[in-house]
Amino acid sequence: MGVIYLIRHGETEWNSQGRIQGHTDIALSQIGLNQASSTAERLKNVKFDAAYSSDLSRTRDTAKIILGNANIPLESTATLREYHKGVFEGLTVEEYSKQYPDQYQASLVNDLDFSPTNGESARQVSERMAQFSEVIKTKHNSDTVLIVGHGGALRSLVTNLLSLPPEFIFKLVTDNCSVTVIHTYPDNTVLHLYNDSSHIKKAD
Repeated sequence: MGVIYLIRHGETEWNSQGRIQGHTDIALSQIGLNQASSTAERLKNVKFDAAYSSDLSRTRDTAKIILGNANIPLESTATLREYHKGVFEGLTVEEYSKQYPDQYQASLVNDLDFSPTNGESARQVSERMAQFSEVIKTKHNSDTVLIVGHGGALRSLVTNLLSLPPEFIFKLVTDNCSVTVIHTYPDNTVLHLYNDSSHIKKAD
């Protein structure tokens, strides 16, 4: 049996401002650093065999804080990046609803094939998460693995790991530094915990 710990990165200034990040490389805020430290404390007794993050700093830094002094190499990969949000990146919902009203309206529909100009669709993200899911299940079928990623991409990864239809992403939410745990077996994957942020101090 393998165990996969899925963690969303800590909060950034853009998260707190409601700005779309996507592929834009925004660092953790002090709150995000505190959240990552709280997550590290929660997982301090977990012995990871492997660790992955996206190649953006907010996920890499969250993963490094969680790993602490553990002698585990962190493999950062662009495959785990958030959806590319194209022209929406850097804008709040209020801002892009005014600048791109037609695309804003299209974004309100649960459409796997919608993407903002120069961005990615949910279906495209699901396809790259499917590839990563197979790598993890094949390469680490009996390992304990840390994966630090982004809200939307992690929702897509969860649906792939659990063999759920891609549309299921519209029914999930992933909070900053929340913990999701999935157990993997040769013929099955089982969700044991989802989006648990009970370790995060609300005063942050």
